[in-house]
Amino acid sequence: MKKKTKSTKKASAKKSAKIDIDELLLSALGAELMAMEFYSNAAQKAQSSAGKNLFRELAEFEHSHYEHIKGIIESRQKGKTLTLPPISPFDKAIKPEVSGEFEPNKDEIIDVLNVGIKAEKQAQERYKKIADQIKDKETKQIFINLSEDERRHLNLLENEYYQLSNKGTIIWE
Repeated sequence: MKKKTKSTKKASAKKSAKIDIDELLLSALGAELMAMEFYSNAAQKAQSSAGKNLFRELAEFEHSHYEHIKGIIESRQKGKTLTLPPISPFDKAIKPEVSGEFEPNKDEIIDVLNVGIKAEKQAQERYKKIADQIKDKETKQIFINLSEDERRHLNLLENEYYQLSNKGTIIWE
């Protein structure tokens, strides 16, 4: 039986750490795909054009996350150094409360927003916890960026929920 040296143990630990990161990325990839499908279905349920646009754009954001994570996985598998993009530019201004489009399907859309809020909050927390456990700065930044993206989605959904609950309108255009 071969005795493991320190360098063998280190290499083995490094390899298993890479496998864990890759599994986390694959899990994130699946979560983004599910979120994209969720928002695409929500777009079909909304009756106002503002509601449809809101959920279509959220589906597009999730698709962008999916493609981004897919690219990271592909880069890691080829052994390339990752080039991290800046946190996605998602600072679409919320319109003032006085404007907005009435959503005839208000109760169902509020239910969809509630599910979305819960999912975005869980995704943000999951990515943050993963980032907190990673030592490698470059890999850590991947999950920090994902967490920040989910935080912005959460803020958007909470703003829309508030507006729809209180005014019956969607403010997304």
